[in-house]
Parts: sequence; structure tokens; C-alpha cells
Amino acid sequence: MYVQRSLSAILLLVAGVLLSIGVGSWWLQRTVFTPGASVDIAEAILDDAGIRLEIITVVSARTAGTLETDPTELAAFLDTSVLGTTPGAAVMAEPLQRAHLRIIGSNDDLVVIVPTELVQIVRDERALDSAPATIPVPVIGTLKTTRTASGWVMLISSGLGVLALLAALATRPYRGELQRGLGEFMIATAVAVLTIGWALPKFVIPAVDSNTWTGAVPHLADRNLGVVIGGSLVLVVGGLLLVLAGVNSTRRGPRVQPAPTMRYRPDTGWG
Repeated sequence: MYVQRSLSAILLLVAGVLLSIGVGSWWLQRTVFTPGASVDIAEAILDDAGIRLEIITVVSARTAGTLETDPTELAAFLDTSVLGTTPGAAVMAEPLQRAHLRIIGSNDDLVVIVPTELVQIVRDERALDSAPATIPVPVIGTLKTTRTASGWVMLISSGLGVLALLAALATRPYRGELQRGLGEFMIATAVAVLTIGWALPKFVIPAVDSNTWTGAVPHLADRNLGVVIGGSLVLVVGGLLLVLAGVNSTRRGPRVQPAPTMRYRPDTGWG
């Protein structure tokens, strides 16, 4: 009986760790490697000063002559009144979605801002006569490799985690072992989301690759930092409570009711 219970606990622990790695990889995919034409993603990317400067430099160079204005003045206007605002981020949402797809290697197309989009950015109809502006966005090998690897890690670890969980359930774990396994899974998930889903894109990727557009990654990771911290705290506290409850339940052991005994009575017979 002791061996069976120990095997159950080990399998539940393995399942929890593997599944938590899958959750952390999924969060990384969701926050960093899922481009969208949304304002919050555009704002996160534009929070990086280097990226803003590249966009402003190209756009002002293409439109200043048509608008008959000084490129420096136009650049200052774009920085303070357009790209640094929420309405400006909404205008840049689709071009930045294309840039996002390119830096992670999902799309090799050049990021070209057409004249109709330039009109919305510089807020002047005369920009229709400007030439399209091509933003120098590279395909970043580090991000492409990380995106592919994290996708495979998510699938493989989740699959192995499910198999380990089924194997654990097949050994018929006790209630205390299930409680402890669930608690360990919750704690491991909090750690995985913090490390794989946030710390990796926040600190590790920028340290490995210094490309200007890599600077978008930490800002994308920070978009849901409040959710990450709050959720991790809830998971850790809940997990610790479940682990303690499971340990106490396992120490007490299962409650087995004594089997009823039958006694023979001369006056009434068996009963």
C-alpha cells in the first residue's frame, strides 16, 4: 500500500510540473507571439523609444517634402501628438501587426505604410501624394526560434502531462495525494507563468538579442503583468493550502470503518 501511494504521488507531481510548463509556454505564446491589430498591442510596441524613432524617421522623411514642413518639426509632432497617444496607437495598429508578424518570423513581407495610412498618421490629406514608407523591420532569428520552440514545448509537455496524470489516476491515489498533487500543480503553474511567460521575454530575450525591434518584446510581456502577479499569488496561496491539507490527510490515512460482527444469541439467534 505504501509503494502504491508513493507512486501515485510521484506521478501526480510529474504531471503537475509538465502541465505547468505547458501553461507557461501557452502564456508566452499568447502575450508575445500572437500578433493582433489591437490598440493595447500597438501601445506596448510604441512604448519602446527606439521603435518609435525608426517609424518617425521613415515617415517624416517620406512626407515632410509633400507637406512642405521641416522634417525635425514633423518628427517632434509625430512623437508627442501621434505615436505617443492612444488614438495614434489605434492608427498604427495594422502596420504594427504586420511588423509584429515579421519580427517573429510568421511573415516575410516588408512592412510598407501606404499613402492612405500616412494620411492618418500625419493627419494631413496632402500625404496622399507621398511615396509609400517602408519601415526597416527585420526578421529576428531569436524570436522566430523561441516562438517555434515554445510552441513545441507547449504541445509536448501538455501531452506528456496528460499521460502522467492518467497513469497517476490509474494507480488509484488517495484523496490526500490528489489534494497535494493539485496544490503542487498550482504552485508550479505560478512559477512557470512567471519564468517562461514573463521573465523570459522581459529579461532573457533582450539580453540575447539587441536588435531595436526586440525591444517590443519586454513591453508585450508587461501588458498583463498585473494579471500575472495577481494570478500567481492566488495560485501559490491556494496551492500551499492544498498541499498542507493533502499532507495532513495522508498522515492520518484512510478512515476504515470496522466490519460489523455477528454474534449468536440463544434467545434470538444470529444478530
